[in-house]
Amino acid sequence: MRLSLRHRGVNMEHWSKYWHTSGVLNSFAEGDANSGYTGDLQKFWEQQLKDVPRGATVIDLGTGNGALALLAQNFGITNQKEFAVHGIDAAKINPVEQFEKSPAIARKLKKIEFHSETPIEKMPFDADAIDVMIAQFAFEYAPQKQALEAVIKQLKPQGKFVAVMHHTDSALVKDSKVGVTVLTEILENTPLFQQSDMLLDLASQAIPQIGADGWANYPHNQVLTRSIQWMMKALQEKFSKPQELNYVNDVVRRIARIFEVMNAKNLDDCKRQLAYEYHVLNDHRLRLQDQLEAALNKKQATALVKAAEKQGASAELDILEIDGSPFGWTLKLTK
Repeated sequence: MRLSLRHRGVNMEHWSKYWHTSGVLNSFAEGDANSGYTGDLQKFWEQQLKDVPRGATVIDLGTGNGALALLAQNFGITNQKEFAVHGIDAAKINPVEQFEKSPAIARKLKKIEFHSETPIEKMPFDADAIDVMIAQFAFEYAPQKQALEAVIKQLKPQGKFVAVMHHTDSALVKDSKVGVTVLTEILENTPLFQQSDMLLDLASQAIPQIGADGWANYPHNQVLTRSIQWMMKALQEKFSKPQELNYVNDVVRRIARIFEVMNAKNLDDCKRQLAYEYHVLNDHRLRLQDQLEAALNKKQATALVKAAEKQGASAELDILEIDGSPFGWTLKLTK
């Protein structure tokens, strides 16, 4: 049986927006922006770095806002290894700017050299120059044949590459499937946002003439409002499982907040906010879809090992488990 590498072509625009607006270090910890990687994942990466020699050059591939690069930088400082840390990403990134309001993080990020709009397959480093390359949920998004060739070419002899890659059976990937299904239904197959926009248009015409009290009793307002509320309830009933409801309720809250604060003076702002929320949700859906397409099954992960060995590197594939379930594939390569 012939194993083939997949060629990935990811549009980076929605990732660039994410890194410039989310205020997070990594792509799956929106609620804990300042911590980066912690717990078992932090321990895994520190274990990979413990034998890296003092003064080594460490490259974080697909760095985003620098979570893994920052972990490597902190580990090097704590253990007096004085790593020279770089972070590259195909998206447009500027981690230092993103964390200007968090001076402690910004100071650390300034010690890392970031390379924006730099795909893995087009890394700017010399051949046989890099001690260690690391990647967390990044390498699998790249064109794998070209990316693997670039990694092996630019590593020093005996240099190492360690990647954690999306596993098709991980909780993250399963949740992404749910998110894509729910958000696609809402954004493409229901008129929820269109009717919300119509209601704001109607309000902008009616409220200046009939006032807030008149608007509350305005028949067209009542009909459209009931229709929007019915759609929200129907979506909550259709997607009633807890994971599904997380996505539905997030959309409902975003729209409800707009109507809660709507008044005669801020109608234009409300319309802009509704459009903004739509684009935020659609970009989120696109990122989740990218994640699904990047996730590797066993056959695809094994193909990477075979390809690395064909280029003269030794490679080891394993599964990283966290809380007793697959979190991702680990690929460890030595040139």
